[in-house]
Amino acid sequence: MEKNVKIALIVTLILFLTLGTASGAIPELIFNQVPYNYTGYASVPALSNNTGSLGGVCGIQGKGEKFNFYIIMPGAENYEDPLCYTKDGLKGNGTIQNLHVTYKTVLALLNHDFRTAMFQTMFTGKFNMSCAAWTGYGNFSNNGTSFPGSFKIDGPDTDFEGTFKLTQENNRIAIVSDYICYPHANKTPENTRHVNQTYYV
Repeated sequence: MEKNVKIALIVTLILFLTLGTASGAIPELIFNQVPYNYTGYASVPALSNNTGSLGGVCGIQGKGEKFNFYIIMPGAENYEDPLCYTKDGLKGNGTIQNLHVTYKTVLALLNHDFRTAMFQTMFTGKFNMSCAAWTGYGNFSNNGTSFPGSFKIDGPDTDFEGTFKLTQENNRIAIVSDYICYPHANKTPENTRHVNQTYYV
């Protein structure tokens, strides 16, 4: 009898997950009630042989579809223009939309592998950010295979716009960016610079 109860519970759980995922009930009933808090190390590699790399902390906190995030590079304010970076670092907030939990999400969560769960869950989202005197915004999406996004930054002296892609590299998340930068509100071919840069969190 006990075995039959276990089987019935497992079948019920599978049906709930299948129906909930298909109908969106899981995101509405469960995901929106779940708080999360992740902190880690962030690094920016040297842009040239004459410059050093930067390291610091990053974090994201939220509940359900709403989240806040930050990146702080201690000491970087001593080498950066105060219009571009201060000791308060980069801060932002965002919203997760169109969440679709997959069976791979559930398996990863059962194994306490939250990073894999994030990459296996399908969703779209948008965010705003600010740092010193500049502001920015962007969007992101994940179809379970590819995790791309785009962004635009309006700075006091320089504007940036481009794309990024999140990938897993061993125990790190790599943010592969491809963007252009140009004098504020003055995007012309002759004063636009193209940059490919990878950051790690």
